[in-house]
Amino acid sequence: MEKYGLVPQQDEWGCGAACVASLLGISYARAKKRLEAIKRKPLDSEPEGLEIHEIWMCLAEEELHYIAVWQEPKKYVPGTNACIHGESPYDGYHYLLMTPYGWMDPYSNMESQEDDYRSSIYRQSLPVGTALSVALVPR
Repeated sequence: MEKYGLVPQQDEWGCGAACVASLLGISYARAKKRLEAIKRKPLDSEPEGLEIHEIWMCLAEEELHYIAVWQEPKKYVPGTNACIHGESPYDGYHYLLMTPYGWMDPYSNMESQEDDYRSSIYRQSLPVGTALSVALVPR
């Protein structure tokens, strides 16, 4: 696995794990295992998915230093983990990772939801109809 590679989420609430996997250049399974150890329960346990501090803690274990921002920065830099929300299907929260190739979206076919297959792509911008909730920005 290469750093900033495309990583599709493999679980309903696995977008944060896929972003961590891409950022660290590790498998989705390894990222999920690390994050569940920090969360102390499965990703699909209440509350479902990951909180921003759980991702921050995982990155800190790798000696990667991040700060959380709640206002959209003037420019996103590679390594930024953004949590967005907005109109359906983004009415829950969804994580994307800024890479040198654009935003790595681990569930780019969320709108179709016809099957359990999740694809990941690089987007040039955050999905239409969404806004930033919080972002982890590299220091």
